[in-house]
Amino acid sequence: MAYSMAMSPGFGGKPSLNSGVGFNSTPSPQSPALSERRFLSEVELASRWGMSPKTLTRWRGLGRGPVFNKFSKKVAYPLDGENGVLDYEKRHLYVSTSERVPG
Repeated sequence: MAYSMAMSPGFGGKPSLNSGVGFNSTPSPQSPALSERRFLSEVELASRWGMSPKTLTRWRGLGRGPVFNKFSKKVAYPLDGENGVLDYEKRHLYVSTSERVPG
């Protein structure tokens, strides 16, 4: 419905220049920090850690594991930055198996 409202008068027309509906394939200028941010998919992270993607799904439901972003139905884990995958891995390094895991 939002698409048809953005169309020029009448259905089946072309989007107007001011409609907000963009079909331009050139990337829009964004802040460098956002455009350079790298993400891992659920499958890529599960493969990296040697676990099932369903484990990551379960962890998200329980509020455990690394932070994640949702892009529509896709889940992505930021690789860099505070609370990213690399930061999560650093915080979960242990010297001994007898160390207590943060709960």
